[in-house]
Amino acid sequence: METIEIKKFDELLETFESQKAGQNFVYRGASKTSYELITSLGRCESAMGKPIEQLEERLIKLFKESSIPYLEHKPNNELEWLAVAQHYGLPTRLLDWSYNPLVSTYFAVESNPDHDSAIYILSGCSTIQDPDKTSPYKLDKVYKYRPPYISARIQNQAGLFTVHHTPDIPFEHDKVKKVIIPKLLKSTIKKTLFKYGVNQRLLYPGLEGVARDLKWLETKMY
Repeated sequence: METIEIKKFDELLETFESQKAGQNFVYRGASKTSYELITSLGRCESAMGKPIEQLEERLIKLFKESSIPYLEHKPNNELEWLAVAQHYGLPTRLLDWSYNPLVSTYFAVESNPDHDSAIYILSGCSTIQDPDKTSPYKLDKVYKYRPPYISARIQNQAGLFTVHHTPDIPFEHDKVKKVIIPKLLKSTIKKTLFKYGVNQRLLYPGLEGVARDLKWLETKMY
């Protein structure tokens, strides 16, 4: 994996600008460089010691049974179910990415101020063309999935997912680039992004974003 370490915000922007025109790049921010590209499901252990596939099956089954009263629109297929579940924090075989590099930058610098962070840049990976006819549990490789905008948060974050056929194995790809952001730059970059409108109110629409922004602006918490 190609790795680049920046020394200032301008170098990060130059890295984004240097990507070849016409390629469909997606970005993922990680607040620690040690965080691998592994799904939330892959980081879980079953309380009952069950294999990961059985854990996943049970989690999704219970989520479907419990979530119906709270959903404005019932998902149309299994991929949409996974997207909704991932959105609300259930461990799934999906990884979050964004088409917007500055959104991913924000997630990279948002927390863990005592650690260097990273932005993963991915070009390549086929995109699922027909979600209604695609089972996320029968894929033979990693695919990108563009969900319908099931929430304002996903829309504002320009979000999409990768769907992993081996959710417990860290994702590797010959077209992944890793950009390292030193910890000493994180606070400065976050403040710069705030000036350009990339902040909690944008990424978390509603009262949650208002509260997050005020907490960061008016207190000494990072």
